Formats: sequence, C-alpha cells, structure tokens
Amino acid sequence: MRKRFIQKKVFIIFACVTLFVLTAMGCGSSADSSSESSDMRAESPADTVNAGRPNRAGMKSVAAEDAAMTEQAVESEAFEVEEVADTGGDAAQQEAEAVADTSRKLITTMEMSAETDNFDEASTQIEAKVGELGGYIESSDIYNGSSYGDDRSRENRRANYVIRIPADKLKEFVDGIGEAYNITSRLTNVEDVTLQYVDLESKKKALLTEEESLLKILESAQTVEDIITVQDRLSQVRYQLENMESQLRTFDNQIDYSTVNLSLEEVAKYTPVEEKGAFARMGEGFVESLKSVGNAIKEFIVWFVIHIPQLLFLAIFVAVIWISVKKYREMKKAKPVVDAEKKTEGKDGE
Repeated sequence: MRKRFIQKKVFIIFACVTLFVLTAMGCGSSADSSSESSDMRAESPADTVNAGRPNRAGMKSVAAEDAAMTEQAVESEAFEVEEVADTGGDAAQQEAEAVADTSRKLITTMEMSAETDNFDEASTQIEAKVGELGGYIESSDIYNGSSYGDDRSRENRRANYVIRIPADKLKEFVDGIGEAYNITSRLTNVEDVTLQYVDLESKKKALLTEEESLLKILESAQTVEDIITVQDRLSQVRYQLENMESQLRTFDNQIDYSTVNLSLEEVAKYTPVEEKGAFARMGEGFVESLKSVGNAIKEFIVWFVIHIPQLLFLAIFVAVIWISVKKYREMKKAKPVVDAEKKTEGKDGE
C-alpha cells in the first residue's frame, strides 16, 4: 500500500509539472500572435500611403541637402585643380618609385685606329660590312692625299668614320676589322644609364596617370575658371610627356646602336705590334737602309725628270752668261794689243 501511494504521488507531481509547462507555452504563443495582430491593426492604409509620399518639409530638406552636396562637389573639384596646379603632380613622385624595367641600359662607344695597304678596297669593305650587320654610317671624312705641294706621293690617304652598329653585332664588327686590317689602338667606353632611363619611364607613367585624371576632372568641371585651370595644367603635362618621350627615344637609339669612331689610314707598311730582338732589328734596319737608298735614287730620278724644263732653262741661262763673260774677257785682252799697234804706227809715220 505504501509503495502504491508513493507511485501515485510521483505521478501526480509529474502531471502537474507537465501541465504547467504546456500552459506557459500556450501563453507565450498567444502573446506573440496578439502583438503581431496589434501591430498590423496599428498600420492603417492611410499610413501606408503617407509612407510612400513625403510631406513638404521633407521635400524641402531633401532639396537643400542636394544643393549642399552639389556645392560641396564643385568646391572639391576646384580644390583638386588648385592642388594639382600647386604641387605639380604629387602622384608623379609616388609613381616614380615603381621600377618599369630592371634590365641594364648600356651605351657603348668605341674609338679605333686601323692601318691598311689598300685604301680603296678597305673603304668599300667597311661600308659593305656595316650594311651587312644592319648598321649605318652616321658621318665620314675622307682625305685622298691631295695637296698643293709637288711631292704628292708622300701624302697618305685617310678616312674618319662615325659608324652605328647594333649592340649585339659590335663584337662581330670589331673582329672583322681586326682580321682584315692592322688595329693600332682601341678604346671602349660603356656608360650605364639604367637609373636615368627608369626614372624617365616612371615619371612618364605618373604623368600619363595625371593626364587621365585631369581629363576626368575636365569632363565634370562646371565653371569657366575651373576649365581654364585644368586645361593649363593639362598642356604642361603633355609638354613634359613629349620631352620625356624624346629623351627615351634618344636613349633607345644610343643603347640599341653602339657608336664606333673609326680612323683608317693608308700605309706602305704596317706598324709592328710587338718589339723584336736585337738581331732581328739590325737585319730589318739594314734592309730598310738599302730600301732608303733605292728610294732616294728613285726619287732623284723622278725629281730630275719632273724638273727637266727648269734645268734646261737654267743651263741655257748659265751658258749665255758664260759665253758673254768669255767674250768680254777676250775683248778686254785684245784691246791693249790694238793700242800698242796704233802707237807703233804713229811713231813710224813721224
């Protein structure tokens, strides 16, 4: 009996708790539904219509707000134009930090002196070699050995060339000159213009960005003063762009085409490139002395033949003078004899 009583008591407690929970849940749902229905009832059709159509005070405030925003936009544009004109483009300095090209930009200039024993053939070969390698002769100064002197054979012919050769073909050109002729001197100068080139490219990029911004501002400018200010700055930017593009083109030409200043001289014998021993020098000196004697005789014969008219005239002049002097002396010697004969005849007559 006691056990049943405890079981019945537990069942009654469990039933009470369950009923209480169900009652609480029902009250909460009814409160939510009542609040939603009250909100829906509070929103009348008139309020819905008025919500889509603002009153006059609201319209005035919106119009005033739009006018203020428009005025603020115009002032901001004018401030941008003045800032650009004053600073000269602060964006250019920021863009200058970006490196456009990391490759080395090298300008190569070479000074060369060479000798040849056949000037005409050498000149033709050099011009042909330059054209074959895709280069060009920028300037040439050719001296044919003519002069106002009588001895023209001693005037050596020579030429000075300013040659532009593609940078990747420079070694091939120099090797060809060394194989065909005797190079007496060679000087190479390489100038690194990477920093200047990259700086110009960065400034050009910044100016292009500034030009694009100015064009956008010009489209939205509303006053004549703003338009004039933007156009003035735009013309300055474009002028700077043209100068930078010209400098970049000059750099590109000097980098892509190396400069070779070639001095070519015609000689009878190449200059020795290395010093020889004593016996070799004595042997060559003796041979050179014999050649000098032979050349002297040859030059004398050439000189004599060339000056035969002058020598003939000089011989005739000397002969006339000699004959005149001889006759004068004979006449001077014969005069005392005649005087003596006259005196003798005079004495005999007396």
